[in-house]
Amino acid sequence: MLTLVFAIICLLSLSALLWAEKNESVWGRWIFKIIASSAFVLIALTLADVTSTFSKWMIAGFVFSLTGDIFLIKSAEKNFFKIGIVSFAMAHIAFILAFVSIGALGISFYVTTLLALCLMLISYKWLIPGLHSEFKAMVIVYMIIIGIMCSLSGYAWEGSYRNGVLIGAFVFAISDLYVAREKFIKSEFKNKIIGLPLYYLAQIFLALSLDW
Repeated sequence: MLTLVFAIICLLSLSALLWAEKNESVWGRWIFKIIASSAFVLIALTLADVTSTFSKWMIAGFVFSLTGDIFLIKSAEKNFFKIGIVSFAMAHIAFILAFVSIGALGISFYVTTLLALCLMLISYKWLIPGLHSEFKAMVIVYMIIIGIMCSLSGYAWEGSYRNGVLIGAFVFAISDLYVAREKFIKSEFKNKIIGLPLYYLAQIFLALSLDW
């Protein structure tokens, strides 16, 4: 029951956050983003098995994601954006370690590895050529980390049949493209109205993987 309550809170807060983004409400961004992101952490906590290595690393990933969300509220400021990116890189690393803890080799791993490589190649060709040198190395490293996470989602699924890891990992990666587009290509509301729902759905699916 609590899981459902927190999921509803997350989605309602997401709707309010989109309103805040549309209307450029600073207070709305702070309040609704923190509530929405705290909600997916709470979803995970309601489902986590505290004795499980998988659960421990997943919870760490959600906490790093929450931290990244807070810093990215002020993403217009370069240092806050960089700290936010580092926080999300740490979240992806935590998810990688969680996936490794339950995984097994099989066809799913090879398929997701191929899909991850294709996604990374497309992203590289789309984003990197026009990227300022100050951010280029950081973005490339970040892309490699999230590519590994997507690849290992198949490894985790093969070992546990947790559907949430497959959906969550790839939807998370796609949502990151809209963050990149907002920061480096073109800043517009389209990035938020597509990217934010994808991001929160990804986090909810990853949280549900603790029990599904």
